[in-house]
Amino acid sequence: MAKEHVHGVFQSVASQYDAANDRISLGMHHIWKKALVDAALASCPADGVGRVLDVCCGTGDITERIAKGSSQVVAVGLDFSANMLDVAKQRTAGMDNVMLVEGNAMELPFDDDTFDACVVSFGLRNTPDYEQVVGEMARVTRPGGLVACLDASVPDSDLIEPFWKVYYKECMPVLGGGFSKRHEYEWLYQSTMEFLRKDELIALFRRCGLVGVNCQPFMMGSAALHTGMRQLEAGRPRKRAGRLLRLVGQAGL
Repeated sequence: MAKEHVHGVFQSVASQYDAANDRISLGMHHIWKKALVDAALASCPADGVGRVLDVCCGTGDITERIAKGSSQVVAVGLDFSANMLDVAKQRTAGMDNVMLVEGNAMELPFDDDTFDACVVSFGLRNTPDYEQVVGEMARVTRPGGLVACLDASVPDSDLIEPFWKVYYKECMPVLGGGFSKRHEYEWLYQSTMEFLRKDELIALFRRCGLVGVNCQPFMMGSAALHTGMRQLEAGRPRKRAGRLLRLVGQAGL
């Protein structure tokens, strides 16, 4: 899908996005997102300030969960939709360990090795180049840090897939947007069908230099959490994480 189309869809559904996710996933997305947040927080230092980047943060639900998970973790949310970020700002108002940035997942505006963990939740499949985005996530993650992707997926079972297709193509747009905005949610089926299968995303993680790659499927494979650890190539120079460190100092952490 064209970047302009995706941007327009998210701009138009920002105010109702969270409620729609509850309906679409039958509330199960909260369990999946907890697994993602727990993995990100586990990658942060036990003492000192941790740093987690939430790419394609949307309305900031993952960013908020990370910030609430530890007051010693700076949660940075990045998204290209100003309307989505407006909702995220309202959601995280008053939280001193949250920073929100309008930016492009294809060119993350951070130095190498800046974050302890870098996550993306239901956003990777809407980007124009999956490998470019995961590569950028790996670049800004410190050696030994976590890169994680939670996203929709096509079930692996030939028995389940036909029922999944009917639900995604016919039921989900109405559940998400009602009859008035059902067309805005038709991209869910299209983007998921075009997205990488689980084994293909595992291979992509490895091509981006991640090790210990793992896939945890949810809801009969209709969603999956992929995780990998960043490993620094021998002899590669490291850049200081100056930009975020200055922001952390301003936040008083």
